[in-house]
Amino acid sequence: MKICVFIDGQNFYRSLLRFDEALRVDYDKLARWITQAVGGSPATFAGAYYYVGVSADAPALVEGFLKGLELRPGYFVKREPRVRRSGRCSACGATYEYTTEKRVDTRLVADLIQLAANDAFDAAVLVSGDEDFVPAVEAVNALGKQVWVATWSADELSKDLRVRCFGEVHLSDGIAAFRAERARGVDRERLPGLARTEGRVGGFTSRLQGRPSTGLALERGLAELQRAEARLPHVSRGYFVTRWRSHQLPPAGQEREALVQQMIEAGVCEEFEATDADGRSVRAIRSRAATTSPEGVSAAG
Repeated sequence: MKICVFIDGQNFYRSLLRFDEALRVDYDKLARWITQAVGGSPATFAGAYYYVGVSADAPALVEGFLKGLELRPGYFVKREPRVRRSGRCSACGATYEYTTEKRVDTRLVADLIQLAANDAFDAAVLVSGDEDFVPAVEAVNALGKQVWVATWSADELSKDLRVRCFGEVHLSDGIAAFRAERARGVDRERLPGLARTEGRVGGFTSRLQGRPSTGLALERGLAELQRAEARLPHVSRGYFVTRWRSHQLPPAGQEREALVQQMIEAGVCEEFEATDADGRSVRAIRSRAATTSPEGVSAAG
């Protein structure tokens, strides 16, 4: 039995952070675990397709992650450009710009049906709970193939999608099998596609990674973090990455997570353990105060 996995990247990442913002996934082990969960030991992993929208000015860590993913055996990354839009704030009337995904879902649907028609798999696993995929699942069913759906939480799974799929995979059941050890630090020399540049952000002098525009992105990120700190008892990393609303930040999800990681590496913010309203331990982030060194160079305190 040949198994193919189709991952809606943004949906997967946001759901993962909502489920457990501290969890890091080993994608090789994830593919193997899903394959075994659907087809048992005789099943064959026939490929994993990861779909994501990427901005032209996305943080370098995003591209580094995607390049690392497609270097894994059997993984194929399908990038689509994010489209820039403009809007108007209902509160103050100011105009702003933002980016949104375009063609990501339709690309996934086209590949799903084409590969089914070409007998590339016996069963497909759709890693997304979005009901927009219902027509695609029905088309694959009509071709005599199975479609399974995989999600982190039943609350994020459309009932219409579930009833049209052959079966359901609970990703939470496989955490022990595909959990990756969280890196304590980032080895900058080994991160693919990242370049070092000098930059000054919010009173800090730091070695930054990525494009020349990185300094401005970090300055905006720091300002938004401080704005969140003024409103909340603590700022959960997952909340800031997936749910904090700001037109000054990259799109919620992987691009914003990459910015947060860059902010930590640059020394303008730090990560710490906090307790939420339900008594659960969460990873939170906070800005770091700027102090002046004896040499007169600002540094992270």
